[in-house]
Amino acid sequence: MTRYSFRNGECLRLDGTAYRITQVSGRNVGLTSCSDGSLLVRNVDELLSQYAKGRLIFVDAAQLDGQKIQAEQRAAVDRGLADFPEKIQRLALRKFKFLREICPDGRMSVPRALLSDLLRSVWEKLDPETRGERPPCLASFYSWRRSWVWADFDIRALIDKWELRGKKPSLLPDKLNELIDEGIEKIYLTPQRESLCEVRDWVQHEIEKENRRRAPEDALPGATHRMLRRALSRIDRYAVLKARYGERYAQEATRIYGKGPACTRPLERVEVDHTPLDILVTDSSTGLLLGRPWITVMIDAYSRMIVGIHISFRKPSVRSVLRCLKHAILPKTYVKDRFPEVSGQWDAYGLIDQLMCDNGLEFHAQDLEAACAELGIHVIYCPTRAPQMKGRIERVLKTLNYGLVHMQPGTTFSKYDKRHAYDSERTAVLTLEALEEIVHRWCIDIYSNAFHRGIQTTPKQKWDEGVAKYPRRLPPSIDVMNVYLGNSTTRTLGKHGVGVHGLQYASHALQDLKFRLGNIKVTVRTDPDDIGTIFVFDEEEKQYVEAKCTLQGYADGVTAEQHRWMSSKANKDYKNSPRHLALLAAKSALRDYTARLLQESCPTKKEAQARQGRE
Repeated sequence: MTRYSFRNGECLRLDGTAYRITQVSGRNVGLTSCSDGSLLVRNVDELLSQYAKGRLIFVDAAQLDGQKIQAEQRAAVDRGLADFPEKIQRLALRKFKFLREICPDGRMSVPRALLSDLLRSVWEKLDPETRGERPPCLASFYSWRRSWVWADFDIRALIDKWELRGKKPSLLPDKLNELIDEGIEKIYLTPQRESLCEVRDWVQHEIEKENRRRAPEDALPGATHRMLRRALSRIDRYAVLKARYGERYAQEATRIYGKGPACTRPLERVEVDHTPLDILVTDSSTGLLLGRPWITVMIDAYSRMIVGIHISFRKPSVRSVLRCLKHAILPKTYVKDRFPEVSGQWDAYGLIDQLMCDNGLEFHAQDLEAACAELGIHVIYCPTRAPQMKGRIERVLKTLNYGLVHMQPGTTFSKYDKRHAYDSERTAVLTLEALEEIVHRWCIDIYSNAFHRGIQTTPKQKWDEGVAKYPRRLPPSIDVMNVYLGNSTTRTLGKHGVGVHGLQYASHALQDLKFRLGNIKVTVRTDPDDIGTIFVFDEEEKQYVEAKCTLQGYADGVTAEQHRWMSSKANKDYKNSPRHLALLAAKSALRDYTARLLQESCPTKKEAQARQGRE
């Protein structure tokens, strides 16, 4: 998927008119109309607001170069000359000095007949401590030159491979190797952690049983500790520790803790996790306790900037992750309208390259993987029981609870024994709306402007420096976000359109779809933050079409949670109303009246028999 930003050469469609970005000066963007060439100047904040409302859509330009530059992967560094013993270093430097004096470019300009005299003259000029007892012979020099040239003049080709010297170990009989491997697997690689002595005794016993069936000249030799240790050295150390001490101990024993992968730009790597907030929240209308809400947070590993949040009373699920991901990607143009007390700007938005998460079921959901694949986001799963792999988000969640939530009325603190005499339920006064405002003010005005030791600056400053060098990218339109990050379900397309959330949705595109295919099962994508619009998949056209709620005045801008709450409250109020009680009484009276009529029109069995006797 192509990514876009406000830079020269990009094309976009604003209110149906195509423009090309021709000049970017600070926060102002110059747009040139593709139809009549007229010039239009707009502020970046205004354009982002239009993008969030769906009125601005990025489009591709055929002349732009869409080739992506991939970062080069650095290979491991081989050992150098200084990593060898001193004597080997001197011998290699001796060869190098002879080659540099006689053939520095690898080409022999001296005849073979004069080479011996030249080698002696060079030998006499060298330091007596490094030149050796006598000059090298012609065969040795030609061998040095050949290895040096073939290695592209790398001095490591002149190093003597002394570590390969020595007698090769004798090969053991196949049956003996089989018994040793079997003994190690049965005796040593077990949770009982028996010693090699026990392994040797078991192998020796098996050897004696095997030798009884063999001729004396074919008898197997006895097992030694050296044989066992050599066979054990061929097994991976991690596998040995895992078999003897368990997987967790093996991981801890073979792990090196560091600062994690370094990031070079914003949104290159974003970490996500959930946590319950240590505070009790009340209902805004009744004042009753609703419990502890959950928060999903995404943080940029490069700048430590919080890029997305989602607060709800539902336990962590793929829906909360998708809603947090959508909040992280979209511009936060709503902040000033919803929370006027916030003084700063939340300028964190854009598509993510890598999403780092743990192994929770919600992160392995197919909907999340499919949505991230559509947006070009690579999901990375850290190993199980390894929170240090995403230590940045773990630290932020702890700072959020300890540095903000524990200071608010109604906090439950991190543990029950930390409360002492504090009554959390009695002091709880914050509503969910008030908690959202407090969290927004903390993220924007406090956390992003606080000095961070890990980056030696503030997250806001680090973020601004990064986005100045690496512009953020956005999807073509907000409809792409609503489709890919929305809830997916299956519904039947009928004469009233599509029913979702107990509401009906219709449009001209759905009418055309029903005209072509009739009453069929369709895939529906819904935005849980706005149930006024849904997207229905057209199997023939292979695209999603838009459908509006027939009750637009009610559904526009209403979230799925608000709709469920209002529907439940309406049903509850109706059941307790006098009209509902009168309705139930009318239904009961009608049922009694129908039964009486049925009884009068249909005589009982005794009455029928008496009538037949009289006849």
